[in-house]
Amino acid sequence: MEGRFWFSNSYAEAAGRFMIACDDLRDAGHKVTSERMEIGMTGPAGEPLCIDVAIIGSLKSGKVILSSSGVHGVEGYPGSAIQLAIMDDLTKIEPFKNYAIIFVHVINPYGMAWWRRFNENNVDLNRNFLKKGQEYSGVPDGYHHIREFLNPESPPQKKERWYKLRSLVLIMKHGFNNLKQWAAEGQYEDPKAIQFGGKELQVGPKILLDWLDEKLEGISNIWAIDLHTGLGPSGHDTLLISAGTSDEKLDYLQKLFPGHVESLDPNAGVGYEILGDLHQGLEDRYDSIEWTSVTQEFGTFKPTEVLKASRAENRWTQWGQYVDQVDARRHWSRENMLRAFNPKDEIWQAKITSRGRAVFNKAREDLLG
Repeated sequence: MEGRFWFSNSYAEAAGRFMIACDDLRDAGHKVTSERMEIGMTGPAGEPLCIDVAIIGSLKSGKVILSSSGVHGVEGYPGSAIQLAIMDDLTKIEPFKNYAIIFVHVINPYGMAWWRRFNENNVDLNRNFLKKGQEYSGVPDGYHHIREFLNPESPPQKKERWYKLRSLVLIMKHGFNNLKQWAAEGQYEDPKAIQFGGKELQVGPKILLDWLDEKLEGISNIWAIDLHTGLGPSGHDTLLISAGTSDEKLDYLQKLFPGHVESLDPNAGVGYEILGDLHQGLEDRYDSIEWTSVTQEFGTFKPTEVLKASRAENRWTQWGQYVDQVDARRHWSRENMLRAFNPKDEIWQAKITSRGRAVFNKAREDLLG
């Protein structure tokens, strides 16, 4: 299937294909500015890890479509595939000056290269973009109920006999939506646990924000799409909207994307409220800009299976015995992590590249309309 073509087998391959896609757009007559912003680390083959960015069209128009991927490391594989497919589509249209497209390719290159969701400091970067006045401290209200279950201080077992039973007991005792919220909201106290939001702004996010400070000056309107995988029915994309979005805006987006829009409310669907996500941070930092932001979330497997993969990989990283990072990456938990968020399924791949393009094109129409 055509969707499979856009998927890369490594971070280095995806980054190389992104640079080639920029050249293809230039060859097609488009105005393209691209940069490689190194984060000061290397991948498994010694390749420099970079946040790659590209601007197509004209920022002087004041209108921007912002497409971002890979804030959760391994989710960068499908995110990159969608961006590469869109860039190929753009080579087939006439150059434009009445808007600009900004592609941010893999915000967390460390996680993508080493098959983790988190960065080199075990930080979940989608909990790291705090608003002004927020502090890197605290845990969700009910976190103490699940802390030990989420973060056993021991290496993972490939066949963990009591995992499903313990999950069911917690769900029956506290309710699935509460558990989802407590587990996923983000915590700022335990640097070895999952969903750790950090104690300060991380290097990658700082590099990106410094770059955006310069590029977004004078921009009046942004349509932002951040690409994710893991939540919801397999292959179905849910467009998650911040819980504070006005009813009028939510109703408008539901009409624009019928059957796909949900609020980031644990009781409203697959989502949950979080602190420090990318769009919250950007909208707060650039508050003079009119924003329309969605997190396009593609489902993979059942929530308990996705959590199991994340939990096992973090246990291996924190408590496993390995010689170096190359040795750590060979472990079954890293492979399971990769496949939990990037299934090797041609039908799934075709669905997400198709829907990724469809939502991008609809967002472009809305921006220009």
